[in-house]
Amino acid sequence: MEYWNFSRMVKRIVPLLIVLSAALVMMNGCSRHKKADLVFLNGKIFTAKNTSNFVEGLAVKNGIIRAAGKSSQIKKWVSDSTNVIDLKGKLVLPGFHDAHLHFWGGAHLQSEINLVGTRSKAEVLERIRAAVKEKEPGQWIVGRGWDHELWPDKRLPTWRDLDRVSPNNPVFLTRVDGHAAWVNSMVLKMLRYNAWTPDPEGGKIMRYPHSNQPTGILLDGAFSILTNIVPAPTSIQKTDMLKSAIHYANSLGITSVTDNSPEDIFDIYVGILQDRQLTLRIHFWVNYKPSLDSLREHFDRFRINERLLSANLIKMFADGSLGSGSAYMLSPYKNDKDNVGLPQHSEDELLEMVRKADEKGWQVGIHAIGDAANRQVLDVYEKAINENARPGRRFRIEHAQIVQPEDIARFARLGVIASMQPTHCISDMKWAETRIGDRVKYGYSWRSMLDNKVALAFGTDWPVEPLNPLLGIYAAVTRSDTLGNPPGGWYPEQRLTAGEAVYAYTYGSAFAAKSERWQGRLLPGYVADLTVLDKNIFDIEPQEILKTRVLATYLGGREVFGDLSGN
Repeated sequence: MEYWNFSRMVKRIVPLLIVLSAALVMMNGCSRHKKADLVFLNGKIFTAKNTSNFVEGLAVKNGIIRAAGKSSQIKKWVSDSTNVIDLKGKLVLPGFHDAHLHFWGGAHLQSEINLVGTRSKAEVLERIRAAVKEKEPGQWIVGRGWDHELWPDKRLPTWRDLDRVSPNNPVFLTRVDGHAAWVNSMVLKMLRYNAWTPDPEGGKIMRYPHSNQPTGILLDGAFSILTNIVPAPTSIQKTDMLKSAIHYANSLGITSVTDNSPEDIFDIYVGILQDRQLTLRIHFWVNYKPSLDSLREHFDRFRINERLLSANLIKMFADGSLGSGSAYMLSPYKNDKDNVGLPQHSEDELLEMVRKADEKGWQVGIHAIGDAANRQVLDVYEKAINENARPGRRFRIEHAQIVQPEDIARFARLGVIASMQPTHCISDMKWAETRIGDRVKYGYSWRSMLDNKVALAFGTDWPVEPLNPLLGIYAAVTRSDTLGNPPGGWYPEQRLTAGEAVYAYTYGSAFAAKSERWQGRLLPGYVADLTVLDKNIFDIEPQEILKTRVLATYLGGREVFGDLSGN
């Protein structure tokens, strides 16, 4: 009897012990699982949950944020193998996401003459003269960045100016905004442009009024063919230039870009990714062309890691730029009574392009600067939405610089994203009023956009403007140039808070790229892309933002710039 009771007791206890043992194993496993690879403590960490949410610490495992909160809570994630970073009160932001740039254009500047910031035509010509001395006759001289609005007389130059310093070398100099080019007579002859040449589609040949001969200034489509004529760098050279530019972007706290570059640059990115050297998330963005299917097939061949490299956005153009006088306006330019700009397409043409891209599943972004261009694009988007209420699409307008108040409300109603670049404001304010008069009060309207619940994404348009996002944040907060002029800001009612500006440069840009579920915030479930600054830009005088430095940048929990290991 005693044996039977003991046997029955064993039969009851053993399963219980097995269950308890399994539970202990699971608890130990969970405990081990809960330990982090990387932990940040004692910081002021802006999460971008909204425009004012901060935490003290983050726990990261396998490149993903697992916890965000007080340091005391995050310490529970620390094990002997955890890399612990004591931030000592430093500010951490989500990695900046530049919503609109031309990364290859910026990288390529290393091999071109950089004319950004030149203050006179004479200064530009002196740089060309110096370049000629380094070239053999017939070799190309290529540069970018001149801006006649910074020159004393503000007059457009001509081919004659270039011929004086470069009679035997073709010269091709792109204006800072990328919508105008200055060429010498050799280039005009190559293009066979003369008094009888019609303006190319989507472009304009500037001419002398009495002879109709070209002046040497070409707008948009009138010089695009030169990209096929000028000798291109080799694939190896392109790779080296892009790697250098990627490191530069990381040094500025940038972890993601929405990049409008030529198609072949995507293939270079693929090679860098395969070599495990891509330390920047690339949302690639290609210009529209009718063969959308072959374009999709090309990009789909390289689906390696879509969180690092993807191509889902198509770009179209509605007009040119204010600086070149080709932005499409509702009424003529103040300084050119016969000019309303250069619309790139009729409304029907643009609608058909949007229909085709939208039906193929591409996200559409359209460049629009002038108030007429923005209205035209909104009209096109509204028709496309009414024809097919496809869920999940996110139409974008790039730049959205001059927008009438009633059209800002349409952005919100239609759910159109305003992809804007704050530094354009402080660059253009010096001359914009001479071009379009009091319509500038409807320009660069970030506050009005946010007040109307418009989704706002910030970028730089590099190399049109500097790549540094902190300069853009300064511009958004102050609407003053880097010297503080005008005091109080230009149309200061459109200024943003630092939180709003950072939000637009992080979560706002991720939302615009349709990747907001996994990047753009420092919250559990998001990739650990972040940057550490040496100053708290939320608490300092705006002018100090210009002096703020990036101490470190992390991509997926891996330090790709700086060194915080000594903390």
